Amino acid sequence: MSRKQQQAKLKFLREKILLELEDFYKHAFENISDLELGEGDIAKLAQILLQSKDGALTPLKNEIEKPLITKAPLK
Repeated sequence: MSRKQQQAKLKFLREKILLELEDFYKHAFENISDLELGEGDIAKLAQILLQSKDGALTPLKNEIEKPLITKAPLK
């Protein structure tokens, strides 16, 4: 398998994981409303989920969007 094919597979996998994580967090936020908790507890849980989501998705997004440098620039 060529390096280009490997990189394409890695990008596809990162994007797939990103979509799966976004779906997970969407369902987690939807389930919060089903809990019989006070507003303060729900707010704390939502804040923790937001921090978790940001921590999980940001590195994947950055890696997907990072420009691919395969060779040194020509002089």
